[in-house]
Amino acid sequence: MVLTKKFTISSPAKINLYLKFFKKRNNNLHEIESLVSHISLFDKIEISNSKKTRVNFFGKFSNLISSHDNSVIKILNILKKKNKKIKNKNFLIKVFKNIPVGAGLGGGTSNAVSILFFLIKKFKLKLGKKVMNDLLNQIGTDSYNFINPYSKILYGTGTKFKLFKSKINLNLLLIFPNIPNYTKEIYVLNNNFSVKNRSNIYIKNFCKDKFKFLKTNQNDLLEAAQKNNPRIKNLMIFIKKKQFSNLIQMSGSGSCCYVVFKNKKNLLKCQKFVKKQYKSYWTAVVKTIK
Repeated sequence: MVLTKKFTISSPAKINLYLKFFKKRNNNLHEIESLVSHISLFDKIEISNSKKTRVNFFGKFSNLISSHDNSVIKILNILKKKNKKIKNKNFLIKVFKNIPVGAGLGGGTSNAVSILFFLIKKFKLKLGKKVMNDLLNQIGTDSYNFINPYSKILYGTGTKFKLFKSKINLNLLLIFPNIPNYTKEIYVLNNNFSVKNRSNIYIKNFCKDKFKFLKTNQNDLLEAAQKNNPRIKNLMIFIKKKQFSNLIQMSGSGSCCYVVFKNKKNLLKCQKFVKKQYKSYWTAVVKTIK
């Protein structure tokens, strides 16, 4: 079987609505706990047949991505080794980047997982659970964010999750300060650890009053990210000083922050002031999905 035409798929961004970070286990991996939701920000991916596999990136955020060493090339090479059906297939893949790189929004991982699931469905690949988990783990532990469109509470090393059944329904202003953070660096810098997994309590509290919950449950990596990237701290001070909202948080290891609003009017007002104060910063108005 070959692809008879060009296919276009969407690859969503995610945000962490809280992130608890625990000390390393015996296997040298950190445990986390986080409520994660997809948001209405997508990369566009075009896939077609080719004589030789090529992956090209386009858009404002493409200059930080290597065309030879990236999550998409990585998963294609691994999948070809794992499955005979696709071993000799070659593709031209074009990724149009709307999601900032090094922002904590999961764009690169989302690209790889979206392409993986497209190829599995299109070529009717039969992969056992063990092989599938191995593929996802080789993309990265955050790949489990993207295996379905539903909000989740991730826990363990990020490979376990509970579906979050309540609708989140949040209006958000994303602000990316145009200096990326890299997860490994932030993990090394971090000295802020939560003590106990309390996901059941967090779920109840979020459902009771999500705005109060978000004010009191932050991101354990924030302090390390601010040390690494002072723009994050300065941005948060600006937002709070102008009294746009007390609800400003950072997603993942950063450096993208998001401001939560109850109504869109205040959100757009805040975006206008941020653009005026920080002309080089990228902003986007989005909603949570599912």
